Amino acid sequence: MHLSKKGMAGVVLALVLAGLPVVYAQESEEEHHDALCEVERDREMTLTLSQSSGLPGSTITAEMSITLIGGDRPRGWRDAGFAWTDGHTIIGDWVIVGVVDGAGNPFADYGTWSVPPEETLTGYATATLTVPNVEPGSRLHVMVCVGHPHGPGDMHWYDFTVESFMVVPETMLGGIGVVAALLGATLLYARRSI
Repeated sequence: MHLSKKGMAGVVLALVLAGLPVVYAQESEEEHHDALCEVERDREMTLTLSQSSGLPGSTITAEMSITLIGGDRPRGWRDAGFAWTDGHTIIGDWVIVGVVDGAGNPFADYGTWSVPPEETLTGYATATLTVPNVEPGSRLHVMVCVGHPHGPGDMHWYDFTVESFMVVPETMLGGIGVVAALLGATLLYARRSI
């Protein structure tokens, strides 16, 4: 049966007036990551950050590894989602990257293959994250969630502090000192010349 646009609009209006829910599209993978991860399986996992504090707008590198055990299907662990969180909500957008094995082969390419019994397989993922623009001094977490929608999953987090002031490099302080010394010497010389 084919409905015209007016006929389709009439059907949708009738469903809304009748109080029935109208579903327009299925949830995408990106929308699934809007909530904190649900841990379905616990695996050995590590998360490291290039630094544990930084200024808003600066970038850090987050690296994750996860070790699968016999019976796990790597394809079910093919995505790693990195995010900033205050412990209750996600701040900003998820950064989704593919998980690869030690040789750089994507877990997404493993198909239905499973890790053999009594063996393990370690996967890795790296993401560049931008420190969110939050109140200086805020303590956040960098969280990583591994898995894909409707599949196995695990999560890990690492504490991070948003710095409240800019650290001035020593070379800049030295340069300011040299300029001040030259300016002082010039003024002293000018006074003696008068």
